[in-house]
Amino acid sequence: MNESVINIAMFVTYGLLAIAALAALIFSIVHMVGNIRKAVPTLIGIGVLVVIILFSYAIATSEAYETATPTVSQWVGGGIHATMILIGLGVLAAIFTEVSKYFR
Repeated sequence: MNESVINIAMFVTYGLLAIAALAALIFSIVHMVGNIRKAVPTLIGIGVLVVIILFSYAIATSEAYETATPTVSQWVGGGIHATMILIGLGVLAAIFTEVSKYFR
């Protein structure tokens, strides 16, 4: 195939993907605003996730490794810390679920 046709098709694909992502985001926000009582648990979950990410970024060091800048190093360290915190919370949730089954 002609390379210019492939390039055009890729740009069309990117454009359609962006439109679909924006539509999904807009419709979910409209639905949340319409049903605010049902959206509260979701908003709390998003807030907790943001707090975990900010906390992880704050405790990460900005020591530069090899070719990474201090900012990149801090974001990478924060991502690793956030992943470990979320894995720990997942394990605790699984243990709590299994233990709570015995007391029902």
